[in-house]
Amino acid sequence: MRKKVEREPDLIEFKVNYTLDEDLPVEKYFMAYNSTEALKAFAQSCVKFLDEKKLPDVELNCFLNSYAKPGETFINKPELIPAPEPIPELDDSILKEYEDKKRKEAENELAPVLNNSDSSDSVELGASEQLNEQTDNFSAPVIKEALIDPRTVHAELEARRDKEIQTISGKNKRSLENFEYLTTKTNQRIRVINHRIKIVEFSEYFKWSDKWVDAPLPNQISN
Repeated sequence: MRKKVEREPDLIEFKVNYTLDEDLPVEKYFMAYNSTEALKAFAQSCVKFLDEKKLPDVELNCFLNSYAKPGETFINKPELIPAPEPIPELDDSILKEYEDKKRKEAENELAPVLNNSDSSDSVELGASEQLNEQTDNFSAPVIKEALIDPRTVHAELEARRDKEIQTISGKNKRSLENFEYLTTKTNQRIRVINHRIKIVEFSEYFKWSDKWVDAPLPNQISN
């Protein structure tokens, strides 16, 4: 069975009859799939009437969409990045455990000194220690685990969080400023075009009947 191929919609010819600064009427023709796309094409042809003759892509899209569909919102307010979760308070039990380990470590370091000073068998003990030292030269070194003050770790976590908050605040500020800029500039440009340009006729051509028929025009730009 032959697969049915969907046919692409036909392009429609649209006519825009307008005046610029109350001068004589001018006609422009556009090929588009619908009246909205035709108005966007007309708006793009009017960019040259703005103070900025060339707009960045994002600003251009905002302008075209806002002109063709003035009742809709095309510039969405950005979602702000939330601040990182607060660092939990330092638990007293963690501090107590650290202090206990620190005290035991100090006691262990002091014990060999006390034992050596109290020994009376110096000759025999010296020979034995020398033998032990020679034997220990071939054994793996004992790595002492360093005790880290949990208050230091907690302070580092707090500092890292504060730095993340500063970075996030900067990003949120730039996003909001960009949103406000786009909104303000788009509205300004729409007002300029609507003030300078008056559309006298907006119609589409029906080739089957060979007639021009009025096309829908948003109230904000109809005259």
